[in-house]
Amino acid sequence: MTTTKLNLIALADDDADDRDIFMEICDSLDNDIRVLFFENGLQLLDYLVKKNTTLPSTLFLDINMPVKDGFDCLKEIRDERKFNDIRIIIYSTSITTSDVNKSRRLGADRFLQKPSDFYKLVQVVKDILDIDWENQYNSSSQSNFLVLPT
Repeated sequence: MTTTKLNLIALADDDADDRDIFMEICDSLDNDIRVLFFENGLQLLDYLVKKNTTLPSTLFLDINMPVKDGFDCLKEIRDERKFNDIRIIIYSTSITTSDVNKSRRLGADRFLQKPSDFYKLVQVVKDILDIDWENQYNSSSQSNFLVLPT
């Protein structure tokens, strides 16, 4: 049996520096947040399919990773009903129209461009984690799908 835990989030990103920065951000937001880190999509999927796994409530997923990229991972996760409660945020430096559209089509909940400024990233991650998904998800539109740091 798997359960989803609200204060458990995950990041799949092959860049060690990006994982370290993300950990700093989560530490600065809330001491109750626990973060799981994966270096590629295959590691993430291996974790998710294990029996008795506690599922993250939110997953930040990089697109460009070795072994299994973010798009393949996103598709496999969305093909499994047991993962429907996981909110998936594509987390990438790219904001090409094709990447944004593909992310939306494959079932991502948001597309976040990685900001180069630490404090902007703190704010945008906080904003995403504070979303009331029950009310927000049904009214998701193209205008709030793409998250650009301001």
